[in-house]
Amino acid sequence: MMFRGKGAHTRRLRSYLEKRERTAAGRRPALDSASLPALFRKQAVVFTDTADFTFRTARYGILHFLMVFNRFAEKAEPLLKKHRGRLVKIEGDSLLICFPDVEAACRGVDAVDLLLRQLNRRRPDDEQLHFSYGIGFGEILDLEEDLFGLEVNLASKVGEDLARPGEALLTPCAAAALGPAMLRRVVPYRIVTFGKSAIPINRLRLKGR
Repeated sequence: MMFRGKGAHTRRLRSYLEKRERTAAGRRPALDSASLPALFRKQAVVFTDTADFTFRTARYGILHFLMVFNRFAEKAEPLLKKHRGRLVKIEGDSLLICFPDVEAACRGVDAVDLLLRQLNRRRPDDEQLHFSYGIGFGEILDLEEDLFGLEVNLASKVGEDLARPGEALLTPCAAAALGPAMLRRVVPYRIVTFGKSAIPINRLRLKGR
C-alpha cells in the first residue's frame, strides 16, 4: 500500500483518488482544481541531509551510525515542537520536517543546527553529525506520515544535492515568504537549473556560524 497512514488527511486522499479513478480523463483537471483546497495547505518544509553518510556507514558500520543518529533524534523531536515544527519522518539519514510558516522553519533550523553543535562538542569525529538543510514553502499535501508537493521536492533537492554541511538553502517561494528581519540573514546563492527551468536559490546565514 502506498499510503500507510491512518489519519484523516490520508483517508481523505484515498477517497479522492478512488473518486478520480472513476472520473473520465477529460473531467479530471476540473475535479483536481475543485478539490485542491481540501487536500493541500500552505506549509514550510525542511529536508535535512547528513554529511558523508555512505562513507561513514561503510567505515564504521550502520549500527554505529544509528547509535549516533538516535542520540540526536531523541532530543530533536521535543526541540522542534517548541518551534512549532513536526518531525514527519526519518528517511535513512534525512529528516523531513514541516512548519506552519517559513519564519518558524528558519528558527527551527537554527535550533537543530545549534543542537548538533552542542552534541558534537568533545566527541570524536566518528560520533559527530553535520547536516545540510533545504527549506521550501508552498501548497503541501500533508498525509500525517509523509508530505508531497513541488516544494517538498525542491527542498529535498537543494538540501541533499546543493547545500554543504552547516548550510541552509531556500527555494524562491520560501525566501519570498520571509519578513524583513529574517530576510536580512538571506544572501543570494546561485541560479540552479531544473530541467528547462532556472530558479534563484538563496542561503540563510545560520545563527552562530
